[in-house]
Amino acid sequence: MIKVKLNLLNIFYLKVKKKSIEYEGKNVGDIISQFLEQYKEKFDDNILSRNKKKLNEQMIILLNGRNIKSLKNYKTRLNNGDELYLSYPLSGG
Repeated sequence: MIKVKLNLLNIFYLKVKKKSIEYEGKNVGDIISQFLEQYKEKFDDNILSRNKKKLNEQMIILLNGRNIKSLKNYKTRLNNGDELYLSYPLSGG
């Protein structure tokens, strides 16, 4: 099975109290599903989709620095050693 590292940034780190977690899966959706199964009770409706099975569309998921929306979104295939970054969208000035 393919092992990847899920790096948690900002609100995800604050809620879960971990900087990263290792998971096994074939695609991004596998990893996010495992993460939500394990931690979804820690997040509110601003972070989760309506059915609470995915993240809100506004959440940022990067695969090795590239936004998965520019790839195949949750169906994006993974390779051993890939790194995912999970972030809440922030802005400022």
